[in-house]
Amino acid sequence: MCCVFYFKYSKKLIDKPYLVALLLTYTKWRLLIPQSAIFLEKEDGFMKAIYMDSPKAYDMSLKHTDELEPGPNEVIVKVNAAGICGTDLKIYQGKYPNIKWPIILGHEFSGQVAAVGEGVEGLPVSTNVTARPGISHCGRCRMCIEGKTNVCSEKNRLGFEQNGAFAEYVRVHKDQIHILPKEIDLTTAAMIEPLAVVVHALRSITIKPSDVVLVIGPGPIGLIALLLSKANGATVAISGLSKDQKKLTLARELGADLIIDAEKENDEKTLLELTNGDGPDIVLECTGTAGGVNKGLELSRTGGTYVQIGTWSHPLTVDFMKIAYKEITVKGSYGHTKLDWRDSIRLLQSGRIDLTPLIQGIYLMDEWEKAFKDAESGEKAKILIKP
Repeated sequence: MCCVFYFKYSKKLIDKPYLVALLLTYTKWRLLIPQSAIFLEKEDGFMKAIYMDSPKAYDMSLKHTDELEPGPNEVIVKVNAAGICGTDLKIYQGKYPNIKWPIILGHEFSGQVAAVGEGVEGLPVSTNVTARPGISHCGRCRMCIEGKTNVCSEKNRLGFEQNGAFAEYVRVHKDQIHILPKEIDLTTAAMIEPLAVVVHALRSITIKPSDVVLVIGPGPIGLIALLLSKANGATVAISGLSKDQKKLTLARELGADLIIDAEKENDEKTLLELTNGDGPDIVLECTGTAGGVNKGLELSRTGGTYVQIGTWSHPLTVDFMKIAYKEITVKGSYGHTKLDWRDSIRLLQSGRIDLTPLIQGIYLMDEWEKAFKDAESGEKAKILIKP
């Protein structure tokens, strides 16, 4: 900018030495300023990103930060859409302290390849992709050796230990990348991560057409659990609280056979009638709350199966004796693996399930406060942010 000014007005400055001195002083001053401090005047070299600055609740802001350059075996993805996860909300509310600070949140996303580093092949610029949030794991522990990298104690993840996808660009390792088939659009592809969570949870059990499945919680994970259970032919009931009526209405539209308001006893009686007094064969708990967990164990039939999918950041008080007295098979599920992502992409590509009805709000990055407020209200299933 200084050079442009100088050449444009050089003839006028020849006769005004004091203006020349002033210009040179200004130029020297500008060169002493860190580049990060003058981003508002610099068009290139910076990107917008949503930072969580500390563990303090709501300490979030939109900032300009340096654009990303790929290192060896790395890929820079231009983000198309990123979903607000329940864990993102917990972090935003100051209820999830065990991550790196400051951090760019966001681990559910899709986009296009923008640049690749040395050692990356087969990923041309503009290729439509998504990526698993797991950046690295130790590779040495028993879980890693068994392929269960999702429960490695030394894993690093986007939006937790490394900057995530609530930004114009995100940096990932080439091994995280999944190329999207033409049948999956970029907006829907931002839903692959939560789909993989449910695919992983259901991999450990068998859902038969004769089964009655109870899904607890009508959030995105619960609604996807509903869709996959119906795809397996089961009769599906889904429960929520009175404040969840909009999402429960969506659940009915998605094919739920029974809608249960957990705060109304009559609705639970209807579930027992549906199962001849036995209770559901399978309970998929998707809230991670003490109320949801205890209700799921209470309603599960004797000899039934219970899967814990929802998570929380603090211990819960649970009546564990129900598991013993009713001989309930309890399974835990956390995150996903590369295999779960492959199968999730195949599911979407086949058209067996449709996740687009779950996307009920799309905001630009500059509207991030409205997006998080909307997500925090709990009225909509999934909120996406687009750069």
